[in-house]
Amino acid sequence: MKFLFSEEFSQKALKLYNSFVNLLVIVTVPIIILTLIIAVGIILYDLRLFASHFAEGGLTEGHEKAFKLLIKNILNFFVLIELFRVFLDVIEYKRIRKRQMLEAGIVFVVREIVIAMFEHRFSYKDLIGYAVLLISLGVTYVLMERSWIELMRFTRKKDEGEKQAH
Repeated sequence: MKFLFSEEFSQKALKLYNSFVNLLVIVTVPIIILTLIIAVGIILYDLRLFASHFAEGGLTEGHEKAFKLLIKNILNFFVLIELFRVFLDVIEYKRIRKRQMLEAGIVFVVREIVIAMFEHRFSYKDLIGYAVLLISLGVTYVLMERSWIELMRFTRKKDEGEKQAH
């Protein structure tokens, strides 16, 4: 049992964990890049579809469907980019940064609002739910930013005080 709490075991476990994370990165990054390339291809295809409907003239039902599909896929692309940023932060810092997760959450909620707006499927309950969720994510984000700025000010004052003491 003492072995589990030893420094040697901790070092081996940490080395194994880092090797596992590095393997996951090697496998996952190409998949994410391929996903982003495919998403851009889908957006370009939808743009071509929208342009062909638009070139036919008049606002048809196909034109409206193509436009909604284009908007939905562009918003999906933004969500993918935010999630990719979160993943890159996990790789770089070996931890999940709350600020990045909040940004991804905000982008996702805004995506859902825009899609619901284009599909005309809003009820007052949906609107209240989205509003509460977006406000809570926004307030949390602002409070985190404010505390980060305060921490930086405190750190600078502390560093300046130490320099003046020497």
